[in-house]
Amino acid sequence: MALERLSGLDSAFLAAERPGNPLHVMGLLILDPTTVPGGYRFAAFREFVAQRLPVLKPLRRRLLEVPGGLARPFWIDEPAIDLDLHLRRAAVPSPGGPREVAEMAAQMLERPLDRSRPLWEMELVEGLEGGRIALLAKLHHAMMDGLAGMKLMASLFSPTPDVEAPPPIRRRAPGPVPSRLRLLAGAVPWLARQPWRASRASARTARSLLRRALLGRGEPEVPALEVARSWLNVQITPQRAVAYKSLALADLRAVGEPLGASVTDVLLALVSGALRRYLAARGVLPTAPLVAAVPVAVRGKDDERANAVTSVSVSLASDLTDPAARLLQIRDAMAAGKRTRGSSVGEDLAAWAAVPPPLVFSLLSEAYLDLHLAERIDPICNLVVSSVPGPPQPLHLAGARLVGIHPLGPIYSGVSLNVTAIGCADSLDIGLVACRGRMPDLWDLADAIPMALDELTDAVFADSPAARVVTLRR
Repeated sequence: MALERLSGLDSAFLAAERPGNPLHVMGLLILDPTTVPGGYRFAAFREFVAQRLPVLKPLRRRLLEVPGGLARPFWIDEPAIDLDLHLRRAAVPSPGGPREVAEMAAQMLERPLDRSRPLWEMELVEGLEGGRIALLAKLHHAMMDGLAGMKLMASLFSPTPDVEAPPPIRRRAPGPVPSRLRLLAGAVPWLARQPWRASRASARTARSLLRRALLGRGEPEVPALEVARSWLNVQITPQRAVAYKSLALADLRAVGEPLGASVTDVLLALVSGALRRYLAARGVLPTAPLVAAVPVAVRGKDDERANAVTSVSVSLASDLTDPAARLLQIRDAMAAGKRTRGSSVGEDLAAWAAVPPPLVFSLLSEAYLDLHLAERIDPICNLVVSSVPGPPQPLHLAGARLVGIHPLGPIYSGVSLNVTAIGCADSLDIGLVACRGRMPDLWDLADAIPMALDELTDAVFADSPAARVVTLRR
């Protein structure tokens, strides 16, 4: 049987996982089934998924762990997948609105994936208002990051409602699964190479630091970013809260263009404005600016890695009252963060993640949670905000028109809020995930995002001091 060892980063996502802190990601897809040729039927959707499983390699693999976590685990091909264990049918409670759908997504997020099977599951939810349906697709973060996830989903989408069967694929019969003894024996030479991996990671980091120092000559110095502990930096509970919103991409581009700000910059400014409103209403708005960790892809054109990202820490300028001034500061901070960190940081982290065996990551994660270190040590960020490019044209899934695709990212102890967005056709679809114990009223924050867009638009285009700032910056 062919074995494929997980990368250090992919393995770390598995080793750091705990029952109350699962590390999977989810897509919440809203679908209009009126475009399905012949009408929607669950059995037809199930057959659609069954026909495509042979060409979806990540969904055909299961985990093979080395006993004791002494070496990184393997992916092995699962020859016979019981689709009924991965794809379920459900109905949303009346009235079938966004809040009811979000509650079902939250409950699904709370459930860990069964590691004895391929690490994914889907739930097709019927009964949404307006006759729509929803697909909740959950995959472990070890399988893929946001860009890899979009690539996988793209293989299921089609530009028209017409459904065509994929070409047949011949698969070789799998060999025997290695025994525990053989896996342990294979861990010995793997462990013996750890000093070499550590020296390679050290050399890579040294080269990266030198390269960034040389590239940074003549660039304005970026001050060190301090992260103050906030109301969001708590030890999380196993329960999740979910909310989602959609905004017109044209509106975000229109407000960002006069300032030279990207859609991601505008998204960060909207999250900042919404958090200001949300936290101030609860009397916990910090005087120091909130800091977001913003994942940045480092994936090359032919890069097939499951996870290939780095992260940029960006001040959300939440201490500023002027929405336009906040956007200007965020725009400059994002540009500076990308210049100073660069894509090599992601490669450095990946190299270091390959050094310790999973046992070390597991013990460190357990100690971090048991000792409540999330509330004792300085946070590295206050929240995570991510933006993933999506399909630029309208798409269909099993004949049903894709109305929205809201990504739901993971949260961690110490970072109780994740906001992720995907640009899908003409809209920016936003998904929010939070610790329910900290933010049971997450919809209040979601509802504040369109309000923040209105405030930013008024500040940029109204005849005000903010408008004069815009004019000077053009």
